[in-house]
Amino acid sequence: MPGKINYKEDLLELPERIGEFVNMKISVYVLGGAALTLRDIKPSTVDIGITVEDQASYEALVSALERLGFVHESGLRFRNIVTDEYVDVDVGKFIRLPLYPEFKQDAQLLGVFGNMEVLLFSNESVILLKSITGRERDLEDIATIIRSGDLSWERLLQKAVSITDKELAEKGAKGVLLVFELLVALDRVNEENPGLVPGDFLDRLEKIAGEYYKIWAQRAGVNKARHYSAYLEKAGEDGRPIKQ
Repeated sequence: MPGKINYKEDLLELPERIGEFVNMKISVYVLGGAALTLRDIKPSTVDIGITVEDQASYEALVSALERLGFVHESGLRFRNIVTDEYVDVDVGKFIRLPLYPEFKQDAQLLGVFGNMEVLLFSNESVILLKSITGRERDLEDIATIIRSGDLSWERLLQKAVSITDKELAEKGAKGVLLVFELLVALDRVNEENPGLVPGDFLDRLEKIAGEYYKIWAQRAGVNKARHYSAYLEKAGEDGRPIKQ
């Protein structure tokens, strides 16, 4: 994978550099592998994913990045052509989910750098975001978090349910069925690491996901059920049908 390998010391240095040029008070949320590296759960990361709350904060952050030599390559990605650092910046959301209060409420303060407050997404929030990508390396990160023991299964479930409720209420059939995405991701993690995910947690999640699936399918129509219905079929073939 292209880009600089960032260790914890690199990730601690970057906000100090950025903070020198941020011209207004902003809050920056660090996601994914960068949050795990800063929390000593993962040794290093290439991707540095961050999000901010609003457009004004985004513009202030981008202006600071540009002064440090970062250029906008495409989409969310900014690259420093001298240091080969990559930073993915989003505003008010990341990937397919808004910056819900559930993500913000237990974010851990890393520090304040000039006008910039930097917070780390909790391990539970990182798992939820990584569960919707489908990427193998994100599943590996989920397994790494679980092995670290720094995880509340109850909080993870509560977050997934609360966000699923909001997605369905606000977006209907177009919303992210997060409890189901989490179930699929954790099942895949367990396939590669048998017994890593507690069986009683998977049983609870299966039942909840099945209930939410019925609500979602009624709104979406069977012909739009996409990988949710495909997963149901696979689960049945494996002898583990979703509890409905």
